[in-house]
Amino acid sequence: MSKTPKRSSIKSHVGSSEQLIRVRLKALEIPPIKDGIVIGRDAAIGGEAMVRTLRLMTNEKFERFTISKDDTIQDVILRTSVVRKLGKDRVLKFVMDRIRPVMTETELLMLDIDVELVIEDTI
Repeated sequence: MSKTPKRSSIKSHVGSSEQLIRVRLKALEIPPIKDGIVIGRDAAIGGEAMVRTLRLMTNEKFERFTISKDDTIQDVILRTSVVRKLGKDRVLKFVMDRIRPVMTETELLMLDIDVELVIEDTI
């Protein structure tokens, strides 16, 4: 049986317009990062502090990659198993090409990466 997040809506009438707020609640997962996180240059928490937090919260292994010459991204922290399957250069290129254009320097963006490997061999 899976737990469905509880949903709540609040309607507010301000002047002549109506505003709708939708809130979804779900339990905090440990660790709070599934497969990785992209940390903006001016985010509230830096890469070193995030790595220390992960070491305290889980036995899972994560790798930190500091992006030195970028105005938006400071660090990318990835689960070691993801790096092993996809390769460091491939994942970082994906982050820089696809995620960087849609984020701001103050954001922390969580990555949920679905990796499917197809292994073929003859016996």
